[in-house]
Amino acid sequence: MLVQKPLITKSVTSCATNAFSDILCQKLIQNSDVKGVEETNTLEKERLFHAAATGLVWSGPVTHFWYIILFGKLVSFNEPMLALASQILLDATLFSPVVVSGYFALRSILEGTGWKGIREKWSTRLFSTVVGAWKFWPAVNVVNFSIVPMEFRVLYINVLSVFWSGYLTYVNSEKIVSRQSKE
Repeated sequence: MLVQKPLITKSVTSCATNAFSDILCQKLIQNSDVKGVEETNTLEKERLFHAAATGLVWSGPVTHFWYIILFGKLVSFNEPMLALASQILLDATLFSPVVVSGYFALRSILEGTGWKGIREKWSTRLFSTVVGAWKFWPAVNVVNFSIVPMEFRVLYINVLSVFWSGYLTYVNSEKIVSRQSKE
């Protein structure tokens, strides 16, 4: 399936990973002392749907096409270490800000807050979240870009993105919780 329909397979895998990450995040937060979070055993199904939909229509597809660009003619050094360093640098400086911006934009649209929500998340969360990406993804990508075969790279990051997606869904919902607690 991955070879025959790579985009669909990667999109569905990202959907499942985002959903699983959100379930874990919701359960961990429910069982913690996070301020403004009610103790409950039920999942926020709408939030779960938004996380899954974001994986399906954003995270999976954008990563699929980014890898085609990144590993195509964008970086073509004969020296493997120079190519790897360039790929890591380009991924961090170009892809991370785009993918995080798109994540917040799509989540805001799905949540019904539109441009106001997008601007609010970009102004309050974007920079710190991209910095978080810079702390997480370069180490992951050293292995991904140097060892993992091309057709399995999105799958590999999907597995590790259980942690990253959990962080993203937490950061995304944190502002929503804060805003609701002020009302």
